[in-house]
Amino acid sequence: MDEHLKNLFSRYQEQFGSGHGLGPGSGTCLLKIDGISTSFIKSLYKAAASLYRSDPWRRLRPGHLFGVRVGKDWDWYGRRQPYTCLQFIGGDGGDLGIHIFRSKNDANKMTGSRETIRVPNIELFRVTYEVESLMLLSNKRLIKSLGLEKSGEDRFPVFDVVRCTLSGGLEFRNPSFEELRFVCAVLGAIALVHPLLEQDIGAGPKYSRLAWFKPFIETVDVHWPVEMSKGNDIVAVTVSHPPNQGYDEKSSSASSTPTKNSEACEESFLAF
Repeated sequence: MDEHLKNLFSRYQEQFGSGHGLGPGSGTCLLKIDGISTSFIKSLYKAAASLYRSDPWRRLRPGHLFGVRVGKDWDWYGRRQPYTCLQFIGGDGGDLGIHIFRSKNDANKMTGSRETIRVPNIELFRVTYEVESLMLLSNKRLIKSLGLEKSGEDRFPVFDVVRCTLSGGLEFRNPSFEELRFVCAVLGAIALVHPLLEQDIGAGPKYSRLAWFKPFIETVDVHWPVEMSKGNDIVAVTVSHPPNQGYDEKSSSASSTPTKNSEACEESFLAF
């Protein structure tokens, strides 16, 4: 019993202690997603591991927002990008991971100075890197049965979609196949481009604790894993900081910025 309580307390401290996280993994299971395969899951974990090892949290904080575009709008359901803005959380404490929002407006509303603000009816995609010993049993079984790649010495990613409720609670669901496909491309691209950010010395408020970076926009070609491609092996992913910088929908897959290559790469809710 003592060991059980110790584990629960450690999990609470790890993911509720401080920072911009929204708590521990929700118990969603990738194997329950329609159309997913074990090779798809392995590719997703590989892309997440590549990003983790690039250590974006060393410099980036939740206040640093990035715009993301994967391919063209018509490549996705409803002819629109499923998500357009992301932030890294955990560099200043709490959960270690990424929040991916449907819009910059959603990101701004939910990003407080010390924590994530729960704004009713806003939905976001989470990639949370959890300590293996503190993960839910279902995720431990998935990792062991498929031999999934570690992101760090003792961490694995957990993927879910979160919605904030009117009462201040959270509802969780499994991502769709298309959402995971989108996020896999984003993980591969952002791992390549975030090291290229140049700090803008002297910019921003004098006593700000947040580092400021020069405006940035970069397009990289991400190689889809075989199980994710839909007729095309490569997709162009554009990353910008701050978000909403110029992007010409009619332009070719290669932008005017340098291009690099990467080889990584309504459902019911669970209320908590």
